Amino acid sequence: GYSRLRHVVDRAFGGNSEQSDGSTYKPSSVIPPPLKKFPLVIDAGCGTGLVGEQFRNMATYMIGADLSEKIVDEAKNKRPNLYNEYYIGDFTELFRLNKSNVDLIVSADAFIYFGDLVPLFQSMDEALKVGGFVAFTLENVDEKNKASLDATKPDWRWQLTPSGRFAHRKQYIVNTGKQHHLKVFHYETLDNFRHENGVGVDGHVFVMQKVADIGDVRNENKNNIEL
Repeated sequence: GYSRLRHVVDRAFGGNSEQSDGSTYKPSSVIPPPLKKFPLVIDAGCGTGLVGEQFRNMATYMIGADLSEKIVDEAKNKRPNLYNEYYIGDFTELFRLNKSNVDLIVSADAFIYFGDLVPLFQSMDEALKVGGFVAFTLENVDEKNKASLDATKPDWRWQLTPSGRFAHRKQYIVNTGKQHHLKVFHYETLDNFRHENGVGVDGHVFVMQKVADIGDVRNENKNNIEL
């Protein structure tokens, strides 16, 4: 399932990866050739490297960051030499250590543990070069809950789910990005991309680009989405 983020990024840059229906994905062993190459990539919340292996051929130098030393050790054992460097700790601190030096941040199923995303976006704004990108997944509420929240709390931004993770509203991401020089470059929904207790979980994927001015958007391809 972690290949979904790579497929979305490829489509964002004009690739022809087929859009998934959320239930099936190519196996991680089938990794397409890179459409772009990034000098410095950070895999935020790298875990055992499932996402990192999808982006290795897009990175000249890649850092895997995770809070858990045990998980990082597992990544080293399972996927030796995948990352050029590891960082154990809060990846927002790693972002701040790399001011205006990062070309791409990737993160799958890590930002869902944040409610308020403002501090995270502040740190990404600090880390990314102008023109750099961040690609990440988030959970979303289902249509029934969305309708209820829209009716009872029109300004809702995120919702804590029974799983202990957070579901974030699309417009909240767009607005928070605008406050931190991050513009939506590409967006896709992920319907039923995970199942819990037999119930599908909805999500979405954002590819955002850091711009010098929020009115400055680099239209690299027709997939660019204005919001």
